[in-house]
Amino acid sequence: MTRVTGLLLLSLLLLLTACAGTGDPRDLAIELRPDRPFEVMTPGQRYFTFTLEAPARVVLESQTFPGETSVISPAGQLLDANGELVERDWISGTDSNFRIERRLEAGAWYLRVTTPHARTTPFGFLERDYRYSVLLTVDDDAGE
Repeated sequence: MTRVTGLLLLSLLLLLTACAGTGDPRDLAIELRPDRPFEVMTPGQRYFTFTLEAPARVVLESQTFPGETSVISPAGQLLDANGELVERDWISGTDSNFRIERRLEAGAWYLRVTTPHARTTPFGFLERDYRYSVLLTVDDDAGE
């Protein structure tokens, strides 16, 4: 009987662990505010969110710091409220940063930023800091 109880508890624990890891990363997205850069210090994938009250022309871009422009190279992907890819960019911005410029409808939007060139040393340490900023600019008066 003890063995059956132990297997049942182990099965339940494994089930709960699997369920806990299936959350939507957009639920933990960092809020971007217009004209207020968000500084990132480490590599990895990050989700950002912003909400438009009315249609507007939006610019989303990364800005790397001097001396790191050719090494860091963050990539940006604009996602709609359902998580569907709308547009992506890697290097069309200044100094090979991403830049997404687009007229968007009102509503919730997401930006997924990755650092595809981030590597670790054979000992598992990062080769360097991956410092960059993400900036949202909104032009409410841009009519089309």
